[in-house]
Amino acid sequence: MAVERERIPAVVVLMLILIGSIVIYLLLVPPPVAYKLLGINNTSVTTPSIPVGEYYQNITTYIGGNSQPINTSYVLGTFGVSYPIINSTIFNASQVSIGSSIFGSSSYDISLNLSQSYTYFIKVTVQSVSGTPKLSFSLNGNSFFSTLPASNETITEKIPASKSSKDIITITDSLNGFALSQSFKLAKVEIIKEYGKSNANTIPIKVLTFSGVGDYSIVYTPIGYGDLNVSVNNEVISGITRGNDSQMTANIPSIIISRAIRSSNISSSSIVLPLLFNVGFQPAHNASYEIANAYLDYTIPYIAANSPTVYYSVNATKENYMLTLYVSSIIRKGNIYLYFTPSGANLTIAGNTLSDGENVLLIPSDLIGVTAINGNYSGTIKLSTNGLVIPSYISIKSIKG
Repeated sequence: MAVERERIPAVVVLMLILIGSIVIYLLLVPPPVAYKLLGINNTSVTTPSIPVGEYYQNITTYIGGNSQPINTSYVLGTFGVSYPIINSTIFNASQVSIGSSIFGSSSYDISLNLSQSYTYFIKVTVQSVSGTPKLSFSLNGNSFFSTLPASNETITEKIPASKSSKDIITITDSLNGFALSQSFKLAKVEIIKEYGKSNANTIPIKVLTFSGVGDYSIVYTPIGYGDLNVSVNNEVISGITRGNDSQMTANIPSIIISRAIRSSNISSSSIVLPLLFNVGFQPAHNASYEIANAYLDYTIPYIAANSPTVYYSVNATKENYMLTLYVSSIIRKGNIYLYFTPSGANLTIAGNTLSDGENVLLIPSDLIGVTAINGNYSGTIKLSTNGLVIPSYISIKSIKG
């Protein structure tokens, strides 16, 4: 006789298996993750991962601040920019004789293609003259110069601009007064093309800025003549049309700053941005300038005081340590204060010894370490200053002696 057993529904078995799986999963995953899965808001702050061994940390912010706007300058220097004239002879002939008589005038033709982009001159050297002939120049049948030549005379005249695809320059001898014939002999005939080469000056300069905020300008004193454009990153920001020797200021528009920030590829977490500006001084045709005492001026607005804290971990040793604070720029001089935990010790880098580049301190081991954990001293360093300083990195390594 069979014994009848109570059956457990399949859906209940499935629910028990599911609940058991969730409990096991929550026991295996890290606590912060488990809190989130359970809807618990855990607000405790965890210490970031600290490298073992020698300590090195980039710093992407500034130290200190300023209560009022201050200026900092980046020198461009003094230099010359010009568009010097360069002459080239494009036609040359020698021993050209031209005569005229009561029966008519004679001439000498030169066929050329003259570009509107350049200036041209005709130059003739008179070797000898018979009588008092009249010498004339014409372009495409239109006279533009005439004179009574003399022996051993050199005549130079600008050729008018032409819109023709092909041009004919004519030298004509015409009778002057009552004479049966008159003539002159030219030792040399030249057509000279005048063009220039722009001696511009473009200066790349890296400016350390605070998230792009503040006012930027180019300050310079132009001494010279002609048209001159000043540009930043290929954008013209200022232009002058005549020379002067007074100081000028050209503001850099915000659109140029924002483009420089976008092209810098700097992390959005960086408060201090090294922006590259290419400052160009471009003279126009036939212009020449001496650019004196040029600099890029950056007016920094109010900057809130900032005292960043960095975490360190170095190999524990009873020997000394070398701490290096690399400074990219000193906007305003001041002392640098370093406060160590857990030791509670303080160090000061005096403002009169602080310099751009590496600032090195020799420190004893008991200043940074109290108790070694797993062979390392770990803690924090708080950096502060009564000035405004832009650091690049801080490092600590053990040394002997």
